[in-house]
Amino acid sequence: MNNNFRYLVAGVLIFLIILLQPIYLKWLGYESSPVSVDGVEAIPVRHEIIDSPVPSTADKLDGYGFENEAPESFITVVTPLYTATISSRSGGSLKSYTLTQLSSDNYKHRGGYDEYGMYDENMPVSLILSTKDYCLPCLAVYDDREDKYNFINAPFRLVGYPDNPDTVFLNSGESIDFKYVLNDIGGNVLVQKSLSFSADNFISEHGFTVNDDHLDYVNSLELVWAGGLRPSEKRADEDVQYGSGIISQAGEIEDVQTKGPDKNIDRIIYNGQTEWAAVRSKYFISALLAESPGSFATISAENMILGDREQTPLYRISVGFPLDVTGISSRLYLGPLDVDHISSTGTSLDETMNWGWTIIQPISKGILWVLKFMHNALHLNYGLVLLLFAFLIRLVTGPLTKKSYESTQKMQKIQPLTKKMQEKYKNDPQRLQRETMAMYKKHGVNPLGGCLPMLLQMPLLMALFIVFRSTIEFRGQPFILWITDLSKPDIVFSLPFNVPVYGDGVAILPLLMGVTLFLTMRM
Repeated sequence: MNNNFRYLVAGVLIFLIILLQPIYLKWLGYESSPVSVDGVEAIPVRHEIIDSPVPSTADKLDGYGFENEAPESFITVVTPLYTATISSRSGGSLKSYTLTQLSSDNYKHRGGYDEYGMYDENMPVSLILSTKDYCLPCLAVYDDREDKYNFINAPFRLVGYPDNPDTVFLNSGESIDFKYVLNDIGGNVLVQKSLSFSADNFISEHGFTVNDDHLDYVNSLELVWAGGLRPSEKRADEDVQYGSGIISQAGEIEDVQTKGPDKNIDRIIYNGQTEWAAVRSKYFISALLAESPGSFATISAENMILGDREQTPLYRISVGFPLDVTGISSRLYLGPLDVDHISSTGTSLDETMNWGWTIIQPISKGILWVLKFMHNALHLNYGLVLLLFAFLIRLVTGPLTKKSYESTQKMQKIQPLTKKMQEKYKNDPQRLQRETMAMYKKHGVNPLGGCLPMLLQMPLLMALFIVFRSTIEFRGQPFILWITDLSKPDIVFSLPFNVPVYGDGVAILPLLMGVTLFLTMRM
């Protein structure tokens, strides 16, 4: 009876440890927490859909007017990976961008919010938030006196095409190039932009040539992404928790995140050679990759209204260039945080993914590589991959666990002798220490033998936790029966009330794990 009670208490304690582990690890700071910046009280930004022509930007850039005869036009590019609609404003600003890659008989990346803020778990992921700026991306000038951006986002003229195509279909191995120009009132070319899309990756190329003779009052130009990312997760806190604005300068990563819905982030300037600037959500990212490093970067953010979500951060990032750099070449990566696609950029963009502490990162990357290899080579469902991987981990950690158990049993056997010795030499600590060590040596007991093998497993277990929690490979992947998404709890029903720490969802797998842990202790 006494042993059964101890088993029950141990089982309850283990369950509480597992339940509180995410909070404990976050408190320890195991994951690279973005820098939170206090701002001024936020004024929520209304979600605006601009379908009609917008007034000329002549009044935005002081002293300049644009030839506004070119009407706004749209071209839709359809590839096996995505479908993008571009506007002639800004010389090819993205109006919509939907991930339409197929897997089996459905979209590979599903779930997201429509234009009205309604979540649909079956719709393909859409990454663009329609805003009034049409700056996804665009060139801009920052006015320090007015404390605002002046976007060069009038409609450009598409040149090199006899007729504007409405839709372009690209097959694997194909790409398409567009060329736009923006004239001033006198007919001189102020900005020329080249734009290209590829069917085989999520990278588009955006190149600008600027006539600096007509911008003599400007000190610098910025390549700006002003529209954040459309949230993709049903639970708003997931996108908010993982979302941030990020820049890379000379190999150093700076990560900035809003604190709450009532806080804005004023424009922060980071001086230095800038390789890229990005906005990410939990599983997706938009990154401006400068071909020639910029001289500075900026990040700002505000909260916008989308449906009934309390917080939808709208991050704005830019890469700045001095005006004497009249040619600005960049690539835009807009797509999933998939290490295979991210690595194709040839940059340090994979550092935006959560791999854990520096010492754990190689283990996390190795685990993900093994999982992807098993999935692709063996053509197994990711649920079966996880079961097989768990078996392999058990084989690796089994000897260490056995060693820990054996050491614990030896310590239990000599416990009566230890108590007698402590009583006998309670007034002589030095003698007690010598006699205790001699007893350990005689019985072949190592006092650290019970915990040291378990500590050796901790980096592996923490890496597993990080990979399973934040990699896109498990998003939307079903397993069996009620398990329809391996990246989320297998909740079968929700309670009418909220339990502190636990929440309101009742899941089967944690209960099964608790039962198996109890049975393992009994064994």
